[in-house]
Amino acid sequence: MSEFVITRREGRMQHIVLDRPKALNSLDLPMCQALHSALDEVSGDTAVEAVVVSSTSEKAFCAGGDIRALRDAAAAGDHETNRTFFSEEYAMNLAYHTNPAPTVAVIHGVAMGGGLGISINGSHRVVTKKVMMAMPETAIGFIPDVGASHFLPRLCGGGERGLAVAIYLGTTGVRLNSADALYTGLGTHLIDNDDQEAFIAAIGTDGLDAALERFARDRSEAGESAVETHIDRIVDVFSRSTAQEMVAALQAGEQDEWATATLEMFRSHCPTSVIATIELLRAGAGAADLRECLDNELALGAWITARPDFVEGVRAVVIDKDRTPSWDPADLDSVDVDAIRSALAGA
Repeated sequence: MSEFVITRREGRMQHIVLDRPKALNSLDLPMCQALHSALDEVSGDTAVEAVVVSSTSEKAFCAGGDIRALRDAAAAGDHETNRTFFSEEYAMNLAYHTNPAPTVAVIHGVAMGGGLGISINGSHRVVTKKVMMAMPETAIGFIPDVGASHFLPRLCGGGERGLAVAIYLGTTGVRLNSADALYTGLGTHLIDNDDQEAFIAAIGTDGLDAALERFARDRSEAGESAVETHIDRIVDVFSRSTAQEMVAALQAGEQDEWATATLEMFRSHCPTSVIATIELLRAGAGAADLRECLDNELALGAWITARPDFVEGVRAVVIDKDRTPSWDPADLDSVDVDAIRSALAGA
């Protein structure tokens, strides 16, 4: 179904390998369908003790969806093609999450957007010491999806703290290292960079628990987490009622490197996407399950990709790379919050 997805039985596990290194394993429709088929094939096989997803790329686990193709379809007014892609991708994310066997992602290098959908929705997220995670969608006029409205608000134990962390990560698209991943819960285990192949092989021969016992390292070896260092400020700022109040809190607080960088990310991203993300994550925090969150993301995503900001954002960040998008509207005060809520209510 896709030349970029390899699946094979290796002892006690089913091993799914992403093999599109030139595109950093960016997911297209056939890859999503192939991943879903691979999961379905083993869902009823009790002899499969774990499903392991890894990458052939030294640079990336998965950099996300094939955003250029989605932008081209949106620019041509072909919104049905994009809805089909997201529907298929989200169905695959749900299959990954609900697979009876443990689902293990071995994450090395870049993991963004759709790459988190095929890792964070699983039971075990094994990171190396060389990881960069992010949900950067607001920078391109989109929203965090692939189940992000389910897993982000449940980080750091959930509750008020988890939702604040979710809004921080989702609106700014800040880049996280392995220490951040382990602190927040995006990552569950740490292994050495050079142990990936041996760890995966050990799952096949000895089982998942034995492989983790042998290869998992102490979290402290990942280094310092910036999210942990600034957690009190993150909760204070991103628990505010509105995006405007969050900006005001950042401006009123200590003007150090963290505040400056956070404010720049928050203010430079698409205003409609920022407010839509806050609404989406708040809905996700109270959702019953991942399926409900994916339905919300599909409804809001269809609305937002039909807007000109999505086409403009991908142009500015991915195609021309001038990073000077012209957002419409250009400020938070002019965003139509009622339209966002109506789109969510249509899920």
